[in-house]
Amino acid sequence: STPVRQASCGATHAAVSARVRKRAGSCSPSVSPRPGTVTPMFLSDVVRLSYLADGPRLAKEYLSKNGIHLVTERHLPRTFLDGAAMKLPDDTRLVALTLRHDRLDNFWFTLSHELAHVGLHLDHSDVDVIFDDLDAESSEAWEREADEMAAEALIPAREWKEFKQSHGKSADQVKAFAERLRVHPAIPAGRIRFEKHNYHLLNDLVGRGQVRRQLEIDSR
Repeated sequence: STPVRQASCGATHAAVSARVRKRAGSCSPSVSPRPGTVTPMFLSDVVRLSYLADGPRLAKEYLSKNGIHLVTERHLPRTFLDGAAMKLPDDTRLVALTLRHDRLDNFWFTLSHELAHVGLHLDHSDVDVIFDDLDAESSEAWEREADEMAAEALIPAREWKEFKQSHGKSADQVKAFAERLRVHPAIPAGRIRFEKHNYHLLNDLVGRGQVRRQLEIDSR
């Protein structure tokens, strides 16, 4: 990821930042901003919305009611941006997602990761913007911290360890595990694919093509 003061953005990041800030300005959150909103419990509450058929849309509404913008933007060709977390001049927080991978597993991880940046980093530093290419390896401490907070919210470490030790990884077993946790099957399916470095596994569970159609994206 790239943490920056807004004035030092690269050209692509600056263009994306300006565009999503304009989008955010046309649709204010339902309440005033409250830095410190994003806690582990709050993030778990957001993730549990994945259990519902219209989870991404509900997540956007839930964040708005807690003073956080969620803006989706068309992925720019030849760029590698998945998301960004921003602190706006009025002290609201903004999460922007490009949805370059239009899959539910990617949506829930990227959203959780950016929200973790809000709670862990934007609320406690003078950094204004963090941009993320989540396909890239990173050794930065705050990327590791955001990954860990997101992973724990999506699937608690204890639950994941037990599942890996005592169950196979068939589609039915993954769906049963997700049902017990009350999350979408895309979340454990995506975790399996990531850990095994095999993105051909469990294709029917990751919710391909199910995010854009729920969230309005202004491509103009």
